[in-house]
Amino acid sequence: AVGADAQERRAAELVSGDLPSDIGLQHQLSQLTNRAFPVSMTGGALVSVLALLRGSVLRQAVASGIAIAVAAVPEGMPLVATLAQAASARRLTKFGALVRVPRSVEALGRIDVVCFDKTGTLSQNRLRVAEVVAAPGTSREEALRCAAHAAPPSNGGPHAHATDVAIVEAAASVPSPNGHSASAPVAHLPFRSGRSFSASVTDTELAVKGAPEVVLAACGGVGPAVEGTVAQMAGRGLRVIAVARRQLSPDQAQAIRQEPDDIADFARDGLTLTGFLGLSDTPRAEAADLLADLRRLSVGVKLITGDHPITAQVIAEELGLSVTAAQVISGAEWDALSRKDQERVVTERVIFARMTPENKVQVVQTLESAGVRTAMVGDGANDAAAIRAATVGIGVVAGGSDPAHMAADVVLVDARIEGLLHAIQEGRQLWQRVQAAVSVLLGGNAGEVLFAIVGSAITGTSPLNTRQLLLVNMMTDALPAAALAVSKPSGPVDPGIRGPDQPALWRAVAIRGVTTAAATTAAWAMGSVTGRPQRASTVALVALVGAELGQTLLDSHAPLVVFTAVGSLAAMGTLISIPVVSQLLGCTPLGPVGWAQGLGSAAAATVAIGIANRALTGPDKSGAAPVGAGEPLRPRPATAAHRVPVTAPSAPEQ
Repeated sequence: AVGADAQERRAAELVSGDLPSDIGLQHQLSQLTNRAFPVSMTGGALVSVLALLRGSVLRQAVASGIAIAVAAVPEGMPLVATLAQAASARRLTKFGALVRVPRSVEALGRIDVVCFDKTGTLSQNRLRVAEVVAAPGTSREEALRCAAHAAPPSNGGPHAHATDVAIVEAAASVPSPNGHSASAPVAHLPFRSGRSFSASVTDTELAVKGAPEVVLAACGGVGPAVEGTVAQMAGRGLRVIAVARRQLSPDQAQAIRQEPDDIADFARDGLTLTGFLGLSDTPRAEAADLLADLRRLSVGVKLITGDHPITAQVIAEELGLSVTAAQVISGAEWDALSRKDQERVVTERVIFARMTPENKVQVVQTLESAGVRTAMVGDGANDAAAIRAATVGIGVVAGGSDPAHMAADVVLVDARIEGLLHAIQEGRQLWQRVQAAVSVLLGGNAGEVLFAIVGSAITGTSPLNTRQLLLVNMMTDALPAAALAVSKPSGPVDPGIRGPDQPALWRAVAIRGVTTAAATTAAWAMGSVTGRPQRASTVALVALVGAELGQTLLDSHAPLVVFTAVGSLAAMGTLISIPVVSQLLGCTPLGPVGWAQGLGSAAAATVAIGIANRALTGPDKSGAAPVGAGEPLRPRPATAAHRVPVTAPSAPEQ
């Protein structure tokens, strides 16, 4: 089939297009900026009003208010987001994960379930004929030769499917009867998704191989014993191929030569069973460990495959998934369900067998619509549409198809599927890094506003002028926050994190803002007692910058963060110690007492914040017990902590 009739085209048409733009890191930071903006404007207005009440001239009062309002806007957040995503993508290249879409890294941190294609993804796709069971009255050699006849080459070239390659290689090792080769096929009907068999016609015979349930339905006189044979072979983890043939008259063979598509009509009935082939596929050595690690991260796993349901269940057990028969569903059963029933079973079932490309897309889309953020991992052309439909599409480069790689957001090169685990961990760490950087930015800005309000209430003007506020933002917003966004956090990564925890974020901002303002006010008060107002504002500037840099060091001890924080403090000290530059900034060089007052207040604020964080953190969430494979996914309702359209489940399955 071509065009709109092709199976892959129909699957692709199910995919609506790009993901909505109202999710992800950029959207979350935009929301935070929008919520912080009114606060900064209110703070600036309050400074102006207090200055007027204390007798300041209108021009000075308005200028101070504008300076505070502008300084309080967290302009460093877009930089934080961009650098954090770029750093994560760069780190993942070491694990064989190439990020094609930068925002996919943070999306991986929100993934609830990973859907795996089996063949070529969790397995090596190196098939071999491990067992041949001939039908009564037929030899193993005949069954193999008949299957080889039904394995047509692709457009006259080499065989396209690994199944065909394995069958032809096995048949080549069997000597032909009496040393003569059989007649060459004159017409072919290749296997494709949606038609679970292939067939070829010689001068006198039609040879068919395919899914047992399809081939046996076209054979007469099939009893329970034959079906039991299929079940036994599938139960040993073999991919079972049924082989059958049909004798043709010269007229029938001639008609098929003229219209090869008529082969399908002759293959629907009148076949005689020749036997069964059992093909084995070796799981990747790292696949079982990957699935176990995903379970420890509370990420659900689903297997979507074209294999027989029993075979898929056996292979899943080899990979460490404990799955019952009630957690397996076939493509035919899926198609028979209503939309409502599909939404119900999609979170309960673990294995989806005999699935077409359309079915794969439907499973992924149904999971997404049920509130489960999904990643799709595959390597074949029949996976491309499902990869495109998922929140994060992941292509495996292992001799697979270009469509799968081109549709993917993340590509795992050299079949390094273990890179997926590192990508998910990096995504969760990214959220934690960004949240730490944002809390430092917003907390520092809140401290600036509160200190300006206190100073205006006491003296009628903000203790820090516009140039000093600009210096604060340069020393604490640009480089230190950016370093924090790209560096590893000092504490463990919360395995339950699925995005920004806004209540915790705003609580941290409030604590840091109040503590920073208190330390800065204390330093300013001490400076006022022991010197002129210009000296007091300089001491306050040292305390403010020192407190914000101390908060940065609490969140990460990475060398880059330490270097940036120490360098920023040293740069500020140099600027205020050079008389001409210091005067230009409205500062004055400080002596040992002034530095002790400023840095002492900053150190006290840092210690206080560290104690508050430890007291509010509570029990370590990293020790959460993993959930079992038998527990269904239960999407949580959206909360203020996760302002995204779809949120994480409370109990993902293995």
